[in-house]
Amino acid sequence: MGLESLRRGDKLQMADGSTVEVTASATEQATSIEVRVLDAPFGHDATGTVMHVDTDDIYGVYADDSLSSVRAL
Repeated sequence: MGLESLRRGDKLQMADGSTVEVTASATEQATSIEVRVLDAPFGHDATGTVMHVDTDDIYGVYADDSLSSVRAL
């Protein structure tokens, strides 16, 4: 599973502890994906910031709406 499996609206847990939401789907050849920061308790990015991340930055994908269960990307 890679970036191309992520869809707009998916929520991700990042390696720095922040939570982001995917804002655009990736193509098969993509090396990064656009996300918006929802919460960044330890990161330097402000809530609402839009940025591009790659697979090395992603810890996992939240599997449910409660944001309690994470599956590997």
